[in-house]
Amino acid sequence: MQYFLEGLAFGLFLALAVGPIFIVITQTSIEKGWKAGMAVGLGIWTSDMIYIACSYKFVKSLEHTFNDPVFKFWAGIIGGGVLILFGIYMIAKQKTLKLETVELSAKNFFQFFTRGFAVNTLNPFTPIFWLGVISTNVVARAMTLPQTFILMGTIMLVIMTTDTAKVFLAQAIRSKLNNTHMHYISVISGSFLLIIGLIMLINVF
Repeated sequence: MQYFLEGLAFGLFLALAVGPIFIVITQTSIEKGWKAGMAVGLGIWTSDMIYIACSYKFVKSLEHTFNDPVFKFWAGIIGGGVLILFGIYMIAKQKTLKLETVELSAKNFFQFFTRGFAVNTLNPFTPIFWLGVISTNVVARAMTLPQTFILMGTIMLVIMTTDTAKVFLAQAIRSKLNNTHMHYISVISGSFLLIIGLIMLINVF
């Protein structure tokens, strides 16, 4: 029960965070429909599971790498810079709402899946989060394999459940949105990314 509750807390933290993952899921669901949103979600979850497996297997070497001051400096500069540029783009771009329901084929399923996978994989917060959870909770506490499965499985279950809820919530309100609403959503989302990027740069210096 202890590891389940810890996993629940970590999962809810990720679910409530407003960042690139939240944005790509909700905007895709609003503009392209729930099937496209779920394809994006599958890409995100696949990326997370790969990070979990790699972090668990190579945590010692990864821990050394992430603690290296040079790596931290450049990761902060590049990651923060990318988020700032993306945030400015979202704020400045005039958003035109083009609602369409996409019937997924093998080709566009892979396209949406890749979008989710790429956003999550290239998000600098993702490897840092999983490395931190595994190094400080799993390895440092010498958790057994069943305990590890409970902790990580609960985190992933919460993420998958809340991401699915975001997809269908976005789908439910899409018919009530207009260009002005989408512009506000883009400005708010872009502002969050801009703030996150600035915090990353400030922390570097």
